[in-house]
Amino acid sequence: MIYIVTHKRVDLPKLKGYRAIQVGSAEEDFPGCLRDDTGDNIADRNASYCELTAMYWIWKNTDDPFKGLAHYRRYFGRRPLSSRVSDILGYDALIGMLEGRDLLVAKPAVYHVDAREQLLMDCCTPETFSKLETVIETLSPEYMDAFRTFFAGNRAAQYNMLICRKALFDDYCAWLFPILFSLEDKVDLSGASAYQKRLFGFVGERLMNVWTLHNRLSVGYLPVVSTEYTRKDHLTYLRRDITNGLRFRLQKKGS
Repeated sequence: MIYIVTHKRVDLPKLKGYRAIQVGSAEEDFPGCLRDDTGDNIADRNASYCELTAMYWIWKNTDDPFKGLAHYRRYFGRRPLSSRVSDILGYDALIGMLEGRDLLVAKPAVYHVDAREQLLMDCCTPETFSKLETVIETLSPEYMDAFRTFFAGNRAAQYNMLICRKALFDDYCAWLFPILFSLEDKVDLSGASAYQKRLFGFVGERLMNVWTLHNRLSVGYLPVVSTEYTRKDHLTYLRRDITNGLRFRLQKKGS
């Protein structure tokens, strides 16, 4: 099953093998949606964990042979630069693409700075990043080489979107969430803005890349159908990725 995470009432595409899951709102039930505040859950952390509260729920409360996560406005697609529902890849097609691969994720975004600096620009402080390093060193020291390699680079699969077999999905969650919970215990977000409080969702995006790198997984990178983007939006982000790649290479060359 691929779970479509939504925090608001929207008309979702009707796709075989997909199921919507509601996060971040306990006041009303969205029609046809599961809820991430049932069973074993961390729904009360949604403001800072974003779609990861749904990922946790999927981990703890489902036994699907394949597990995946998409968004109400972002899906794995057939081609880049698309906003069309007809370009969303169906469940069977995605399962077929896992033949010979470990997992499928979003095509990486390209930053003009390294991934550490990008995270600091988004929501993180140097002190918080240092605490993240300490948590990794303490809980998963074998991941430190991959951690340093990823954060020195400028590409990252984003959105916490993935699809893989149940065992791999569950293994990833069993690695990720103890790290985030430990970091949460060490960070004070009381003075942060609503955007900065999404820290753990953003950190999770980056750590998925660290996990795949360390475990030398075979990864399929897929375009993302962004149903709320215009053609102009798609072209803007494409130009940004191209420009960012050039800027990063020039920066490295000059350093």
